[in-house]
Amino acid sequence: MVGGELLSSVGTGTTVPFLLVYLRDVCHSPVGVVGLLLVMRAVVALAGAVLGGTLCDRFGPKTVVVTALAVTAVCSIGMAATTSPLTGGPALLAHTAAFTVLAPALSAMLAQAAPGPVRQAAFAWRNTAVNLGGALGAAAASATLFVLGTGNGLPMLYTLDAVSFAGFAVLVAVRVAPSPWPNSRGAEPAGPRAARSGGGYAATLTDPVLRRICLVVAFTVAAGFAQLQIGLPALATADGTQAGLGWMFAAFMVTSAILQIPVEHRLPGKGRPGVLAAALTCMALAWTIVAVAPPSPPVLCVAAAVFAVGSTLFSPVLATVVNDIAPSALRGRYNGAHMLAWTGGFAIGAAVTSSLLAAGAVHVLFPFCAAVLALTAGLLWHLRGRFLPSALIHIPLAAPQQPAPEDSAP
Repeated sequence: MVGGELLSSVGTGTTVPFLLVYLRDVCHSPVGVVGLLLVMRAVVALAGAVLGGTLCDRFGPKTVVVTALAVTAVCSIGMAATTSPLTGGPALLAHTAAFTVLAPALSAMLAQAAPGPVRQAAFAWRNTAVNLGGALGAAAASATLFVLGTGNGLPMLYTLDAVSFAGFAVLVAVRVAPSPWPNSRGAEPAGPRAARSGGGYAATLTDPVLRRICLVVAFTVAAGFAQLQIGLPALATADGTQAGLGWMFAAFMVTSAILQIPVEHRLPGKGRPGVLAAALTCMALAWTIVAVAPPSPPVLCVAAAVFAVGSTLFSPVLATVVNDIAPSALRGRYNGAHMLAWTGGFAIGAAVTSSLLAAGAVHVLFPFCAAVLALTAGLLWHLRGRFLPSALIHIPLAAPQQPAPEDSAP
């Protein structure tokens, strides 16, 4: 699964940074149409996260993953073949829907493949694969567009993106064993959550731990990850330093890929709320650097690298806990709620950034976001003994390897 994530992330890394360029230069979309498509894309992403969790619980994660990967590959081919917003827009929206349906099922499948103490390490390896693949894809895309230009290069990149998704689909279909029937009650979490194995998303909303996790995710994405992808580029463009954006994203992805596993090796036994507080503190420090220093390319790279340190601490922790607390029959919906918090936080962050950009006040964004992240970190530290159930507060130690028993004489 991690190998498949690496493969598909290489494809995604070739296209995601150039979405606006694709809509403008390949589809020849007017500015108003581009803005409308981005708004519709955010709405489709919210709906896809909800639908993905439901389908995962109903049909099992493997079925959803293979189908969504195949649909995403077809949509990428459609985007490669179009030169009009009338066809490119629907292909983009369908691609977004399939991709967000895919996300909860991938998390559920990885959680099933890596139970117990190894689960957080598996999510850490997944984060490493995503960032490493994104860095490789972005580098390949930059070289391709430099040689071929956007008119010929972007359709080729979307074709390669389709190949990466199709390859991942074949890998899952052939190499991943079918998961148990999602309504099986074989390995329920201990405690009262085992009684809430039905009822759809209404049941997930009754879980106070999941609600707290989703709130932290939404705040962190709105004030953190959304600003990495939207706020920093907007600030750099406003100040005429957009030439450093490629280096900034490279600094984030390379730092994340290098540090993720060494950081993960030092986390077992640590308290999860404290780790999350440290992650948000690093993110707040990154935005403080942006707030107090001119946004030159070196400053953007340093801020992105500091933010990446926080990301390596943050990303595997809550994804693991969501799957630890999920009843087996609701695992897809728990991951769907987690994905919904990500997409909802991103939509909120994008709306705030767009409003400040339209008002010419984008420079107040990063001091505000730094304060939000710092306050959330302080709240997590204050609630560190009550944020999670006692059994989940500490990151588990890896189970020791047992020596193989020696053959005994007859």
